[in-house]
Amino acid sequence: MKDENLKIILPDYLQGRSLTTKVIPILCGLKKMLVHLVDLNGDASMLKQGEKRCYKAYCINEIQDLLLESYQEDWPEIIKEHLLRKDPRELGAGAIDIYLVAYITETYGVGKEIFAKCVKDMGISSKEGTANAIFKVGRNDGVYLGVLNSDGSIRDINFFRQWTHTDFVY
Repeated sequence: MKDENLKIILPDYLQGRSLTTKVIPILCGLKKMLVHLVDLNGDASMLKQGEKRCYKAYCINEIQDLLLESYQEDWPEIIKEHLLRKDPRELGAGAIDIYLVAYITETYGVGKEIFAKCVKDMGISSKEGTANAIFKVGRNDGVYLGVLNSDGSIRDINFFRQWTHTDFVY
């Protein structure tokens, strides 16, 4: 549990990957895509367009067999370990949205309005709908993985320490 008096300082990049480029909202959540992938017996070509983008963003092809052979409750841990092994520059928007939500929430504050303002100020998008989509996907995927709280703040500090390869300043 995080001490409310401590402030987590995240870098404004993720291991050399910019937070402001290729951050296109995906209108599909990670869990929904995984469940549909299992329903399709692993045939990723049959996923819906948004699900295909999510599949690609998380590089699921690299761990698909492991996921298909695992229990659904084990998927979050498998995905987290996968994210920690991946070069963030190879990840797409869905995965990076989690970090962007954590970064903005921990750096600027909690809330969709603050998030939308930061997305605009950072030059990611001037459209509120785009900011809301990024926030929703990043927050929901982060909550599903157990790394974010429902307000977008960091729940699993150790995951973010490992993902950024940095020690935080409090």
